[in-house]
Amino acid sequence: MRALSIPVALFLLAASGGCEPPALTDNGVIASFGGIGMGEGEFSYPRAITVDRNGHVYVVDKSARVQRFSAEGVYEIGWAMPEKTAGKPVGINFITDGRLFIADTHYHRVIVTDSGGVELARFGHKGYADGEFQLPTDVAVDAQGNIYVSEYNGNDRVTKWSSDFKFIKVICQGEVAGRPLLRPAALDIDDEQTLWVADACNHRVLRFDLEGKLLTAWGEMGRERGQMCYPYDITCMSDGTIMVCEYGNHRLQWFGRDGESRRVWGERGRQLGQLWAPWGATEGPDGLVYVVDSLNARVQIIRL
Repeated sequence: MRALSIPVALFLLAASGGCEPPALTDNGVIASFGGIGMGEGEFSYPRAITVDRNGHVYVVDKSARVQRFSAEGVYEIGWAMPEKTAGKPVGINFITDGRLFIADTHYHRVIVTDSGGVELARFGHKGYADGEFQLPTDVAVDAQGNIYVSEYNGNDRVTKWSSDFKFIKVICQGEVAGRPLLRPAALDIDDEQTLWVADACNHRVLRFDLEGKLLTAWGEMGRERGQMCYPYDITCMSDGTIMVCEYGNHRLQWFGRDGESRRVWGERGRQLGQLWAPWGATEGPDGLVYVVDSLNARVQIIRL
């Protein structure tokens, strides 16, 4: 196992003493883990992240590996996707029954595993028809077990599937609120059981009911607060805000459900507390934020 980074070591030391770890930057970073490489705990361009109910962190990178870490960033286990020649996954989501749903993007399917990487199921294949995928990007699951999958590369849609992996319907495709859906990159479902979509190439956020009725649409391209640039991930936070990970703006931004910007975190750079082309972010069960700092080959842990 590779040596712990100093930030992770400080995190563990503080945790063992029964107190919160100190912030390492003035914007709240308390730890980071990773580094460029193919070893355990290292990354080759990490691109998606999720956290399970026990705080374990799962990261998938461009080598088509999934690695599991403790909440503090200590490597625990890793495994390879079944195939990787054609391309690598860009989406991963843990659900409360203990399963991981992985958008195996370039193989036009979804792989379902347990928390240790044992494959439980797979569904989907390449195509443009109902029940087929073109480059799936993310997966979300509602309280009834229905599954939602986003796609791009000509399909540019979100589809709904039953808990036994049967196609149900298209939730959204084509023109939505005056613009055609264009690379829906990420999904999340809130406590009210509504579906949030990061419409990446339109630089906006969409919200639907679970039958596909549009409820909310907001956002435009830009670098000012309240604007977005390639939102690649979206998370419904426990405090009711919507966290958007902006690949193009190298930052996280939190919005109210009405689209009002509440907070911005990060800027382009290599230093701790800065980001470079982040692909994903998520909230842990303890309220900490984990962000995939992709071109810096690390995950930063933030206490807001």
